Amino acid sequence: MPRKNNICTSRKTKKGKSLETAQLFDLTLKCILKEASHPAVVHLVNSIYKKNYPLQTTLVTFEPTEFIKKHPQTGKLRKIVTDMVITLSGEDYRDTYLVEAQIKDDLGMLLRIFNYSTSIAIAGKTVSDDGSYLEIDMPSPAVLYFGSSKTNDIIFIKIRFPHGESVLYNVPTIKILNHSISELEGMALLLPFYILKIRSELKKKGVNSEKRKLLSKELEGYIAEIVKSLEESRKNSYINEDDLALLLDSLRSMSSELYGKYKEFTEVDMSLRKWAKSGVRKALDKAKKKGRAELLALWESGVSLEEAKKMFGCETP
Repeated sequence: MPRKNNICTSRKTKKGKSLETAQLFDLTLKCILKEASHPAVVHLVNSIYKKNYPLQTTLVTFEPTEFIKKHPQTGKLRKIVTDMVITLSGEDYRDTYLVEAQIKDDLGMLLRIFNYSTSIAIAGKTVSDDGSYLEIDMPSPAVLYFGSSKTNDIIFIKIRFPHGESVLYNVPTIKILNHSISELEGMALLLPFYILKIRSELKKKGVNSEKRKLLSKELEGYIAEIVKSLEESRKNSYINEDDLALLLDSLRSMSSELYGKYKEFTEVDMSLRKWAKSGVRKALDKAKKKGRAELLALWESGVSLEEAKKMFGCETP
């Protein structure tokens, strides 16, 4: 039976159409962050925010991402859904990070990030011991760009207060496609998204079969580099075998969703299928031997690796 796309990366719209690219990478990133091992997520946060949290002893939690808020004009209640909110905690720290994913340059999303951040901060407000003031802790924001971007490394909102006071709300940006794969080695969980590199060229009008063949070869080269980089990250203990399987599976699913309709990309899909299957086999080697064949069969039928393990009582190492 041919393997279906991973449920995290091939959801359909109500009209039955494939997801838009922005929705695709947004859902895939959320899936990766929630299913990845704690050390892998900590390593990514360290790389994005230039921190040095210990990989093995830091606890990772995902905060609630929905808030109910009144509309300032109408007074009607509305639901605000934030992006990825990650809290890292240890013996003497508890820090929250808000990660927003973008595919196009858009300064307007700064207001969304600020709105999300204030909602998160207000939900965790504290009152001073003498009851004279409130304290809120804003999460540290960052924007990940998965398309070609000309935005600055730091973008900001200038907030003016009465009496002439003002502060800058700074948001760092990570522009994935502006870097080489080797430069992104410290961000293993983001590497599958590098296959968006050829997307804009492929979407141009007038791209013929010969051009698509060249683009498929270019993509194949990127994928070989990505797999090599992921293997290095595994050897360095930044990700584990399960993370590697998850990322290869996500890479294969995204590639199929983005480029599967073009016959010129058939060989790329076949290569990715082999890599993804190999990654899953390695991950299952660390699971219980009982039911290993059944687990692989479940994965090939479209069930995620984590769900297959749960069904057979296999704990993630």
